[in-house]
Amino acid sequence: MSRLHSAAAFTTVCALSAAALLAVPLAATGAELGVRINEVESSGVFAPAAPAGGSIVINEVDSQPADWVEFYNAGDAPLDISGYEIRDNSDDHRWQFLPGTEIAAGEFLVVEEGTIGLVGGVETAFRDPIGIGSADRIRLFDPAGALIDDTQPWNGHAAIDGDAIAATLARCPDGAGAFVLAYATPGAANTCVMPDVVINEIESNGDATDWVEIVNTGSAPVDLSGWTVMDGDPVGHAGETTPLPAGTVLAPGAYFVFDQPADFVFGLGNGDTVTIRDANLNVVDEHVYAAHAEGVLARCADGGGDFVDIAVSTKGQRNACGNPVRINEVESDGGSPGDWIELVNPTASALDVSGVVVKDDDDTHSYALPAASTIAAGGYLVIEGADLGFGLGDGDSVRLFDGDLLIDSTTWGAGHAATTWGRCPDVTGVFTVTAESTKGAANICAGEIAVSPWPGSADVRVLDTAPTFLEDSSGLDVQETADGSFLWAVDNGEGRIWKLEAHADGSFSQIPGWESGKRVRFQKDAGDTGAPGPDTEGIAVDGEGSVYVASERDNSAKGVNQNTILKVDPEASAGDLVAEQEWDLTSLLPAVGANLGMEAVQWVPDSVLDGALFDLNTAAAYDSADYAGHGGGLFFVAVEDNGHVYAFALGAGGDATLVSEIAPGLPGVMALDYDSVLDVLWAVCDDGCQGQSAQITLNGTAQPSIAHFARPAGMPDINNEGFATAPASLSVDGQRPVWWFADGFAAEALRVGTLPGATDGNPGENPGAGPGETPGDGQGGSVPAQPDSTPTRDGRGGATGLAATGSQVPTALIALALVLVVGGAFAARRRRRAD
Repeated sequence: MSRLHSAAAFTTVCALSAAALLAVPLAATGAELGVRINEVESSGVFAPAAPAGGSIVINEVDSQPADWVEFYNAGDAPLDISGYEIRDNSDDHRWQFLPGTEIAAGEFLVVEEGTIGLVGGVETAFRDPIGIGSADRIRLFDPAGALIDDTQPWNGHAAIDGDAIAATLARCPDGAGAFVLAYATPGAANTCVMPDVVINEIESNGDATDWVEIVNTGSAPVDLSGWTVMDGDPVGHAGETTPLPAGTVLAPGAYFVFDQPADFVFGLGNGDTVTIRDANLNVVDEHVYAAHAEGVLARCADGGGDFVDIAVSTKGQRNACGNPVRINEVESDGGSPGDWIELVNPTASALDVSGVVVKDDDDTHSYALPAASTIAAGGYLVIEGADLGFGLGDGDSVRLFDGDLLIDSTTWGAGHAATTWGRCPDVTGVFTVTAESTKGAANICAGEIAVSPWPGSADVRVLDTAPTFLEDSSGLDVQETADGSFLWAVDNGEGRIWKLEAHADGSFSQIPGWESGKRVRFQKDAGDTGAPGPDTEGIAVDGEGSVYVASERDNSAKGVNQNTILKVDPEASAGDLVAEQEWDLTSLLPAVGANLGMEAVQWVPDSVLDGALFDLNTAAAYDSADYAGHGGGLFFVAVEDNGHVYAFALGAGGDATLVSEIAPGLPGVMALDYDSVLDVLWAVCDDGCQGQSAQITLNGTAQPSIAHFARPAGMPDINNEGFATAPASLSVDGQRPVWWFADGFAAEALRVGTLPGATDGNPGENPGAGPGETPGDGQGGSVPAQPDSTPTRDGRGGATGLAATGSQVPTALIALALVLVVGGAFAARRRRRAD
């Protein structure tokens, strides 16, 4: 007996493992009634807003082995569909619903082969006029003949892994999405077969940006147009994700990275959910994690295993499962003494690489590293061609295996690299032709500045072993007065600042009245003590003793970037400090995500800048007389998103003028400090670029001298957002303190190391290296000597001695120095810790 089926009359067909084998274009929609086919067997997870009144859509279609069509009413009222007509791809094949037929609100209605309707006014089973074919379509018309919905044509019966019984074509989400391959769910919500794309790697805390990597594990390309990434707050962060542009396609086996800020601007938290959604907001894949990884969360095996915490990030590349050792540089032609392969340890601990197997593109060419082979933390190990026992050809490969597991590989095209074939940037980048051969040392890539060892002591020590500050520590600055030197610190969570007495040994003392700090507040919040306040990322003190904080947003509107400098009198109150003056720099800085704006501020006196800073407005050396009423110096700010530094003249009336822009060559800048001893501006990056710093020497031209330095060997790779150097008056035995301030710690946020001090304690003196002083030990690897083999050479390269400034900067660094940019491109991306 024929019948119309409601949702209650059906049991969902058991789902089978599947690959998406068939896709159908979006159905056409017509008529104000909103009637559309809803299922041709599919799935959905996002419910669009229900239309007012009744509606109908085609929702699911089955063409083999049984013919049936499911409809869906997404509205909030029943809809009378008497006389509505179903047609396939031929207007001669028609079947109408019987008088009195109704589809209830929110319900599904299934027309199967034996369902009775009308053909020419005669009661007829659906199968008689319409047989749904392998190349067909289903259309729905209202009683007046207006087209309501259309599946559009498809080619081939739906099948999941060859099983047509399990498969249909359906909308996901119900009633709204495109028709795609789905599991049969007649009379129930659709369950579509999602593309073979999975989340493969998640970086939530340790890189320059938060990012999510996906991989296509299937055999067919996948159209990613309109896809988005979301965290655990899809409502609050709905406006903070950007759909991928049309035409974005992921090839089989390929990787794609959703990155900040291009694809999303929210931060991934310390315990969060990552969801990948298609253009219809269907969940393609999702992963929930409990806390930040020590390294990175990645699937092992790559593309299909469980998520594990591994030490090495491999953004856009095969996951570092197994031994984390990586290929870093290859010499395949003309090396000394011949071919060689350089391996690198990307972790913070010594790495045992015994038994790791090296092959080229021929499996019969194999070399196993001998027992007790090790590579120091961050170090390099070179395997000579004589040890390999095979040569590297043009258009060849190098592959690394941990047992049977392929852990890394690289292939170069026809011919040999003109220099060497290496990762750019060093350790983490993709392979390309390097700028020069750096056997056993960090790779040097086109346009990069060599990174030298930290010019001070390798050791650092923690100052706040007990909780002293809050957990959102950010900027630092040092103030030198007749009463001594003071260290200023700021927290970005509450806008709270601290004043501490600094000592020559790097320690500090609490100052009465400042034990709990003082909160800085916007002028608009003067009467509202409960206002969240500014997101204060940096702090600076001018020559008059006024304190300035840099805020990248108002914490009451965290989704909006607002770059503001606030001036306060630190002694105006024992409690909160309301800004005396504010400068909104948002329109003068590049447009960025809400949490990727102004990250640091530093005041530098005109006596230092006159004739030394390049002025964009005059295209000549800076002359402070050109900026009347700006005070005694300029304010330098750093933007997290692009890593650039901008100099502003701040007027007494709240006006500001951009004077200069500098690109220090770092992915991001989290801290700034003017070093009065070396007469340089320091720009410091956090753990997103392994704590590197840039030393900028102004020379009056558009090309300031820039040198890069690694963090001290004893400094952990943590999220340092504050940096300050001591004046010459705190020098003892040729050394002076330098401080770092780390975000995310209730205790152990403030650390101290050293830099060379003025030899005679004279401010402004630029010291050289002391007798016998070295920059620190190289880091390398060792392979036990083998009979008839050449010992492996290793070690970490880089310049030695203290940082040079001005005319003393090495010629090679000058040649590689990044220019001061006028309206430069803002391509570098930065990540922010989720609040």
